[in-house]
Amino acid sequence: MPENAQPGSTENWSAALRYIAGRKSAEESLGFLAHISTTIQQTAEPEEVVPAVARACVPFLASAVSVGAPATHSQLVVQSPTEYSSALEAVRGLLAEAGADKLVISEHEGLLKKSDPGHLSLLSQWRATSAVALPLAYRGVRGGHLVVLRGEGHRRGPISPGDLALVSEVADRVAAFNAFATQPAGSDARR
Repeated sequence: MPENAQPGSTENWSAALRYIAGRKSAEESLGFLAHISTTIQQTAEPEEVVPAVARACVPFLASAVSVGAPATHSQLVVQSPTEYSSALEAVRGLLAEAGADKLVISEHEGLLKKSDPGHLSLLSQWRATSAVALPLAYRGVRGGHLVVLRGEGHRRGPISPGDLALVSEVADRVAAFNAFATQPAGSDARR
């Protein structure tokens, strides 16, 4: 530390760096959401939209993603390296076992209290730090779940409250597409 540094300047620099990092993260997240929206809008074939979104989510948002959108796909859409395939399936199993619509498992301090300790230990066995499963529901049209899994080495770390909001936005966009893509031709889309 330089000799002419004033007391408290370390704290000021630390606060400035946290502010810059927070701004950068927010800008990245907004850019990612814009990319997801563009992907949904510009993918030519409707049956290719959900796989394109899944591909866009890895690796920025997650280490692995699965999207169950039965209204537009007869099979589960998975974007995952083989090392996380069983973990994704297991998280889907936990969701079904819990009988819940939503599942949040994260070792991030902001979500730790919402996470079941047993689920956290299962994730660590699978070399993952966090997972989220959110329903794909839009205006009463239900369409499966979006499951996001982050491994130990993911650059954004465990899923944080801000990341959970980002995953929710992606789920909302996929759900809206799913709802509109499954409406019968000629029906009023503005209900």
